Amino acid sequence: MSGTLERAVEWGYLEVNPGRRIKVPSMQRRRKTIVLTLEQLAILLQSLQEPVKMLAITVAMTGLRIGEVLALRWKNVDFEKNLIRVREAVYEGNLSSPKSKSSIRDIPIGPSLQQSLMECRKGAPADAFVFASRNGTPLDSHNLLGRVLKPTCKQVGLPSISWHSFRHTHATLLSDLGESLKTAQAQLGHARLSTTAEIYTHAVPASQRAAVEKLERAVWTTKLDPSGPN
Repeated sequence: MSGTLERAVEWGYLEVNPGRRIKVPSMQRRRKTIVLTLEQLAILLQSLQEPVKMLAITVAMTGLRIGEVLALRWKNVDFEKNLIRVREAVYEGNLSSPKSKSSIRDIPIGPSLQQSLMECRKGAPADAFVFASRNGTPLDSHNLLGRVLKPTCKQVGLPSISWHSFRHTHATLLSDLGESLKTAQAQLGHARLSTTAEIYTHAVPASQRAAVEKLERAVWTTKLDPSGPN
């Protein structure tokens, strides 16, 4: 902007360049989302109490957004095909469609999560929310975060996380287990693969060490051709 205004001064349209007096605020760095290791995730899930425990397990095992899980109805949990159909989301208590077209998706669930969800249903009607308050409305993520999740993290000596940390952790552990980015993209419902790669896949320290050691072994065990370049 200042450069454009300076050219206007040169051409005689302005006497002074007002852009020179503008003070640009310092850039605020985005707080890095905490990613749990496999061991930390196991400790946390074992330490939580219901209904937050089941909610956290569902988020961690599927990579769904917290709003997608809280808006989940029993009719969208397919126990025959072992999948969850993401068709709604809740934000600040308001129900709506998922974030984007790619967010409308079907997510497979493992046998353990399937069994746990079946035990939780207890004859609830198809249109009822899986994680509902006493009034039948979706649970409040902020209340659960402040009253249960963060205090539990502090109690067991884990870093204070957010619900979004479970999505980062899900994608990172998939990557650490050797799964493709396309798989993580489908799980998270991202429109672009670059979003999954750049934001949601973090390096796990143990994996980094293993990778470095693997590289060293590859280099030092490689037999060089004596006639090759010096």
